[in-house]
Amino acid sequence: RERDEMSEEGRKLVKKATKLLQPSVFAMRMKPDWDQATPLFEEAARIFSRCRAFKDAQYSFERASEGQQRLGSELHAVRHLESAAECATKDKRHEDAFHLYEQGFTTFAGIGKVAMGAKVLANGAKSLMEEGKSELAEKLYDVALEAVEDDGGVDSSSAGTLVLTSQDLFNSLTKILVESKRYEKAAANELRYAAFVNSLSSFNSSRSLCRAYLQAIVLNLVAGNGQEALATWNDCFEVEGFMSSKSASYAQDLLDMCRADDYKSFMDCVQNCGVLYELDNSVARLLKKITEQTFEKITKGVGAQTLSVDDQFNAAGGGEVDEDDLC
Repeated sequence: RERDEMSEEGRKLVKKATKLLQPSVFAMRMKPDWDQATPLFEEAARIFSRCRAFKDAQYSFERASEGQQRLGSELHAVRHLESAAECATKDKRHEDAFHLYEQGFTTFAGIGKVAMGAKVLANGAKSLMEEGKSELAEKLYDVALEAVEDDGGVDSSSAGTLVLTSQDLFNSLTKILVESKRYEKAAANELRYAAFVNSLSSFNSSRSLCRAYLQAIVLNLVAGNGQEALATWNDCFEVEGFMSSKSASYAQDLLDMCRADDYKSFMDCVQNCGVLYELDNSVARLLKKITEQTFEKITKGVGAQTLSVDDQFNAAGGGEVDEDDLC
């Protein structure tokens, strides 16, 4: 009964707020009065949330968001959209939640706050992942990544914030793809991240860049695609700084064992060469679990034509690699 009374109170507030948005000759109101209507929608949303009337709460939060945006407070507008999305998620209307998080991003992006908008999408993706909606979560990450890539690493809030946000986004998407066993797509995402950090002139991206290439190589090995792992390795020849890094040394050790078709030596290398410390935990776990059957597929793709670090470096006219230079 108490819940019914609360719902009725919420409906009265919504009705009163809606009336304030309509012109009235008697009230001498010629245009919508968002100043008075918005707090009423906010109060109604809170009441509906408390009595678990999530559909009504979602509607009220959306109207409150519209009011805050019209009043010039985009920050509060987005907060209400996130609250509306949470209500939709609790009510298992995941598509609604997806669109509300997108709307929150669009609101921030419209005032040049791309990093803040990307965080909204990331929060939404995590929420949808907890609900088991990995496909919708992946779409939100894609929208966010396209935004930070288009923005070129700089927005009107903070370039540093955007770099950190993008790192979290790429890592989270890789994790989703790994969990769903789409290893080659996860490898492609690592290469996408490498291309992004390489484009940031104001960010010292050397370590992140090398790590991303190593993870891409490892993920292709995990997928049993030795040919793609080798192709990624060969592409690294053009990447400044990679061939003199620890990541290159670890990748070379793994590919050498594949070329030698020696599964035992490969697994010994995985355990002892230090590569596991350079990888995300989820990727490291996969590398440790490569089976002989997968290894056989890898060796066929790698073949016998893997250039060593020294070969690659000498081809670039750099002389031999000094171990002390490995970073």
